[in-house]
Amino acid sequence: MRRYYKTPYNQDGSKKVFNMGFHPSMLYIFPSAWIFSLPFNFLVDSIVLLIGFKIFGKEKVWFNWRKAILKSWIFGYISDVLASVLVLVAEYIAGAAFHTSVLMNPFGSVFAFVSVLISVVVAGVLIFVFNYKIALSKTELDKPARKKAALLMAIATAPYLFFMPVRF
Repeated sequence: MRRYYKTPYNQDGSKKVFNMGFHPSMLYIFPSAWIFSLPFNFLVDSIVLLIGFKIFGKEKVWFNWRKAILKSWIFGYISDVLASVLVLVAEYIAGAAFHTSVLMNPFGSVFAFVSVLISVVVAGVLIFVFNYKIALSKTELDKPARKKAALLMAIATAPYLFFMPVRF
């Protein structure tokens, strides 16, 4: 059975219009989120890179970190933004076809869960590729160690917060 939702109205009787690809609550969160997100991601990327270099590189840990951290941090953000675009496309499709929201509750339907899972996996793959091909290429790691460090970065820094519902 298909549910049809009434269009919400403003106090003056005009219809409320929401952008289906961009959640309205993000308008409030977005400006302040960058202030906390950038240094937090830098810290997490640094810790994961240092652990990876200590485990797989075993020498010149700080030298390799200085060579890779900036590119790894920037390309990690690019990967997260591209994955966010996928989530926003899924939000639009879910709103138009299923009258549900992916952002409000990623566990609310199979479509929402699968679309968020795909976007997190895509971000992880992009993080791996960017780190392996670009960010870690100037380090003194051999190919197998570079591949393991890039895989560690991909698994540890994928955007798992996409699974966090906006409303419980």
